[in-house]
Amino acid sequence: MDVIQGKWDKRPSKAPKEFALRWRAYPESVYLTRSLVTEACEAWGLAQHDYAGRTIMSELATNAVVHAVEGHEIQAWVALVDGAIEFRVWDPSHAPPVVPEVDPEAEGGRGLMMVRLLATGGCGYRQIGGGRGKVVWARLAL
Repeated sequence: MDVIQGKWDKRPSKAPKEFALRWRAYPESVYLTRSLVTEACEAWGLAQHDYAGRTIMSELATNAVVHAVEGHEIQAWVALVDGAIEFRVWDPSHAPPVVPEVDPEAEGGRGLMMVRLLATGGCGYRQIGGGRGKVVWARLAL
């Protein structure tokens, strides 16, 4: 029998509790937020949550691109909070996120429905004071 030996490190992870990204509102830039999720999940040893996290973040980021002025700055965060992974996206729009009525013929409009289904730790949004846009968030419970 072969035995694989290695050193077990008992020290807590040195990974930050939050990963952040600033980018420009272009559809082709949404992939950057998915990469952010993968980086965070790998750093925290939570790779099993990568797929759901990438899906949530991609939908939140896509909505930000759709509702922001093209080329405007968007911000995204992935954080460990209260037994969950939280995904947040800021955009300059004041319009609240809306889950549209189900239209089986529509080519889009299902993103926030998917986020609601995947966000086992809840989801929502908050306006930023001083007319500086909003942050939309969703959590995956750990």
